[in-house]
Amino acid sequence: MATLVLCALRLSYSKSRYFRAAFISSQPERDTERSHGKVVNVAIIGAPNSGKSTLINKITERKICAASNKVHTTTKLVRAMCYENNTQIVFLDTPGVVTDKEKRKYNLPESMLSACYKSLRCADVVGVVHDVSNRYTKDYLHSDIIGMLNAVDEIPSFLIINKVDKLKSKQQLLTVIRNLTNGCIAGNPIPGPGNSKKKDSKTEKGYNKFSDVFLISALNGDGVQDIKEYLMCNAKTAGFQYSPDTWTDQTPQVLIEEAVRAKFLDFLAQEIPYKLNIQLEYFEEIEEEQKILCSVVVECPSDRLSRLIAGAGGGRLQQIKSHIRNDLMDVFKKTVVVDINLKVKSKPTE
Repeated sequence: MATLVLCALRLSYSKSRYFRAAFISSQPERDTERSHGKVVNVAIIGAPNSGKSTLINKITERKICAASNKVHTTTKLVRAMCYENNTQIVFLDTPGVVTDKEKRKYNLPESMLSACYKSLRCADVVGVVHDVSNRYTKDYLHSDIIGMLNAVDEIPSFLIINKVDKLKSKQQLLTVIRNLTNGCIAGNPIPGPGNSKKKDSKTEKGYNKFSDVFLISALNGDGVQDIKEYLMCNAKTAGFQYSPDTWTDQTPQVLIEEAVRAKFLDFLAQEIPYKLNIQLEYFEEIEEEQKILCSVVVECPSDRLSRLIAGAGGGRLQQIKSHIRNDLMDVFKKTVVVDINLKVKSKPTE
């Protein structure tokens, strides 16, 4: 039986479909009454750098949520929307779970943890993104994530196993799924040797109330469309919270500053980018030319760090600026002209 389930799992992923065993309950029927539209609010939570923002950007087809290759790129609650077939999906992108030690190390705002709980209170469904490529954490959910899910266990939730393309052995997936779901999906046990004995709740590594499990690669887009279809099927008739042409609740100023910050996180080593203060000093949108002009000041704590960021002859800064421009054009779907100015933080006068 376990072999059959594993074969089904392989077939499911090869077709970029999500893993739903035959014993999971069927999707709710589509509501034919569309006079008021359909809406679903989705809270996306997970450990830092698990791919939450990348997933949302893929589904909305717009780089709304800042994403980088470092932890704690997202520091506040961000709403991203997409509209299709009279259905509005409202994503609530949340910061990754953070400890007091990390807050001090990375100079993170106190509001990060509260942003996660705020998103949960606003959600109709919760999606948990888990990085399966991390060999140290792939087999268990972060304790804070489990705590959040237990706090809102009345809200339906689903598991998103991300970065499966980086997993060398696909045979490990069934074991990972059993661990992360405590061997139970939608109230039904997953067949196999791992579920033959009753488990001690103290040794459980996951959450046993997930209704569905998706296998995806958010960066490549594999399996992402299935999540979008799943959410659209679970949307309910309601008045739209935002107009159909609205794609975020963030201001252009915030979007630009966060895009700049994310790109500095990509290009600079260790804790350096977390020490920078980024502020938009000029913004102009020229509607008739479909163009945006903006200038951003990046305040550095020292002159030495400013020279390090600029690179030889300013080459590194020009490279960073080029990537920022491309990201902003993906955000606004317009031509963007951006200027980045480095500034050394002034010392307080005695």
